[in-house]
Amino acid sequence: MYFCKAAKQFAAAFTVMSAVLIMQVGMSTSAHAEKAPTVILIVDMAGLFTNSEVGQDVTRQVQDLASALQQEDITTRQALAAEAESIREQRANFTPDELQAKAADLQQRQQTHVQKIAMRQQGIQLGRAQANNQIAEVIKPIFSELLQKHNAGLLIDQANVLAGGLDLNITAEAMALLNQRLSKLTVTPVSAEAGSQ
Repeated sequence: MYFCKAAKQFAAAFTVMSAVLIMQVGMSTSAHAEKAPTVILIVDMAGLFTNSEVGQDVTRQVQDLASALQQEDITTRQALAAEAESIREQRANFTPDELQAKAADLQQRQQTHVQKIAMRQQGIQLGRAQANNQIAEVIKPIFSELLQKHNAGLLIDQANVLAGGLDLNITAEAMALLNQRLSKLTVTPVSAEAGSQ
């Protein structure tokens, strides 16, 4: 009996709470209905970094730096291999201790070379990251201008959009402004020590 009475009181209270909640939602919905809907724009961020004039310039420089480093690596490895072959051919002329010392020295230089190349590769990537940061600093005010121009409240990356109208995509406008404001940028490799600070 007591349980039945408590259940009826709970049901009545729940009904009143639901009615109040529905009224509040209705009021907030009508308040939002008076506001214009938020305009959401779409931009292809990856496209701005890869297809813009400055993005292509940065990519070309990084490829050139990497190619030069690769050529240097090949030349040094060939020289070390030739030296190793020379030591092998002349091993009869060395005492065991001299041979061991030459082999240890050669191995140490090979390891040092590999580490140096790895550090310089990392430096090129850090230089590219710095260049991309500089591009991003130019892009930020462009985005602000375009948000204002289109009376938009939100800008999202195309990579996060499942579907959307082409009329909302401002990539071409942003690209044109970026190309006007920044077409070239020097990529400077960064030492790994400086990049980690």
